[in-house]
Amino acid sequence: MRPIHKHISALLFIFCILVIGQSKSFGQGFRGGVVLGLNASQIDGDTLYGFNKAGLTVGGRLSYYTEKSWDICLEMLYSQRGSAIKLFTQNDNWINALNYLEIPIVFRLKDWYIEKEDYHKVRADAGLSYGYLFGVKSPVFGEELFKKNDISWLLGLGINFTKHIGASLRYTSSLGKVVNTETTKFHSYFLTLRTEYTF
Repeated sequence: MRPIHKHISALLFIFCILVIGQSKSFGQGFRGGVVLGLNASQIDGDTLYGFNKAGLTVGGRLSYYTEKSWDICLEMLYSQRGSAIKLFTQNDNWINALNYLEIPIVFRLKDWYIEKEDYHKVRADAGLSYGYLFGVKSPVFGEELFKKNDISWLLGLGINFTKHIGASLRYTSSLGKVVNTETTKFHSYFLTLRTEYTF
């Protein structure tokens, strides 16, 4: 049996191919895109303070696009989260590294329509995200103590520099604990700075 991370990579690859195909097939109603960014994350209750765990986020997005002031999109992301004593630390004794497959559903309010090029300049995002934990590296907790499933809420702001190229800043916070324990919150939350390309 192949390792789980290979299955995740295959799913992400297939989703990105579908995003490109669907965006070309449907034209006006649906648009596909890819995203690449950096997470800065932490976990409440583990004594490692600050958004010090840097990680990659990468994946695809399929949006139902309208010329009005809103649209809705589905994403599939590989996301590295967790906590660390300081940013980019190399000491494994002070890092909780968590790898997730995330599937956010995002409602987007748009403004500043550029009619000539058919795109909106700015937007605000809000939504929910499902995360499946498939990789754990922790000096304190065993892998079996981490919850495999995570539900989060998110808020964000985005700007498009052209019809195809944009960037966004997003805040995501878990609704429940990421570790099974009775005494501490252990909520996961993180900031994401992303670049986005829309086909």
